[in-house]
Amino acid sequence: MRKRFLFILFTILLLPFLSTTALAEGEVSRLLKLTLPETLTLCGEEVPLNREDVRERLELEMLVVMGNPVQTTLWLKRMPRFFPIVEAYIEKEGLPTDLKYVSVVESNLRADALSSAGASGPWQFMRQTGRMMGLNQRRGEDQRRDWEMSTSAALEYLEMLHDEFSSWTLALAAYNAGRGTIMGAMKSQSESDYYGLKLSNETERYLFRIMAVKLLSEEPERYGIDLEGAICYEPRDIVPVELVVERRAMPLAAIADAAGVSYRYLTELNPWMTGSDLPKGSYKLMLPTSGSEPFAARLDAWEGANPEPEFITHKVKKGDNLYKIAKKYAVNLSSLLATNGLKKKSVIHPGQKLLVPSSD
Repeated sequence: MRKRFLFILFTILLLPFLSTTALAEGEVSRLLKLTLPETLTLCGEEVPLNREDVRERLELEMLVVMGNPVQTTLWLKRMPRFFPIVEAYIEKEGLPTDLKYVSVVESNLRADALSSAGASGPWQFMRQTGRMMGLNQRRGEDQRRDWEMSTSAALEYLEMLHDEFSSWTLALAAYNAGRGTIMGAMKSQSESDYYGLKLSNETERYLFRIMAVKLLSEEPERYGIDLEGAICYEPRDIVPVELVVERRAMPLAAIADAAGVSYRYLTELNPWMTGSDLPKGSYKLMLPTSGSEPFAARLDAWEGANPEPEFITHKVKKGDNLYKIAKKYAVNLSSLLATNGLKKKSVIHPGQKLLVPSSD
């Protein structure tokens, strides 16, 4: 009896491992039969699949992508929601449709994606490049995370790179590795073809990963993906609403309440929001169509119920200075000084409390 019990227990414990092994063997068999198309283009340029090394590099990325079914599923579910935004800008600029796949590889179609190097947003702009392309990065706002603004900037930047390199493959490599890196490699290696350049592992794989996404997206049946009955994320029913913050900072909680949505959903619709409030300035919000019409009236009602205080108290922190405090609250330095009886050369200390005029 005891031996039988131990045998049953052992079988139960071993069963998941046996199933996983069988599944893995079946998956390997399927992947070993992977076939690539005879011809392929990327952004209208022929991919030299007749070259053995090129085919093997593409096969590698296809195997990696198909070996991660969860991530591939999320790509396919998100594409119907976000691709229409990208495709509209691509069509407007008359650029290759394949450029939409860059956003998949860059961020997995996530506006909140952030790399360890500090690149942010669906197109993974570094801070400096984002500023160069006109994307605001200030308190409460990071336009690198805005789908429309960052898409427009990314396509403009890619077009600039294409004009410089006269090749989409080199332009895409430069988008990943940096313009200077690609130019330096071309010069030192006397090579003008992306497929013949020796680059970092990331950049060498970058374009092939884009190709893999393209193949799975455009020919899913060829790779065993059945999209019939697939439940994907639909485009949201949202509209742009202009918001002008004229005086004090506007709490996001008040904006969410006026829009009739949760705080979290407001920031999901507007991933460029990075703080708890919006300082003085003009903003384009994306709000549900159903809640956009009464939005202004509700916000006016909130303003009336929450009159602006005459002064705001600021507790000085380490690293603060008078210029920084004035900029934070968007007030004139002279007003801050006059209110607190200070001069430009006055020294302030951590823990000290200053009165900041709520509006200038």
